[in-house]
Amino acid sequence: MLCVLSAVIFVLAGGFTIFALSQPEAVTEASKVMSDEFGVQLGGNTWIGLMLGLFCFFIAGVVAQFFVCRYARLIIKNIKQEIYFAMKNLQLLKKLLISVAVYTALTVIFYIGIYSNYATLTKIAKTSSVDMLYPTSIVNSLFFLAILYVVYLVFKYGIKVQEDADSII
Repeated sequence: MLCVLSAVIFVLAGGFTIFALSQPEAVTEASKVMSDEFGVQLGGNTWIGLMLGLFCFFIAGVVAQFFVCRYARLIIKNIKQEIYFAMKNLQLLKKLLISVAVYTALTVIFYIGIYSNYATLTKIAKTSSVDMLYPTSIVNSLFFLAILYVVYLVFKYGIKVQEDADSII
């Protein structure tokens, strides 16, 4: 379900970005609103670059989420078929670990980008009720990454124990 949701969000965000970039008056209007309401002065090309940069991060994050869902689903499918300590599961866990690491790295880079534009975001945050500078997803991703690595190691050593047991029998 989450894989389908990732694909739908990808299509909608792509369509919105293409539409927004094809409307030159939308870029100037957004620039005007930002300067009038928040006191932020950005040129039209800066808005386009910012929008494309955020869209690229969004695309990469959605793709990473898609792979996380895909590999997790394949692992669950194997476990339901009672295939526990198999090399296929270890490879899927490794791919899942890499996908989560990529997603975590993208999140860290995104928040570094936010903090590097702290002055601009502070002006926006003063008028917003949403706390946009609290990176809980980074902490959660790091915990998930650590837990996933432990599961990977358990499966890796479980395969060795399974091979030893099979060789004894």
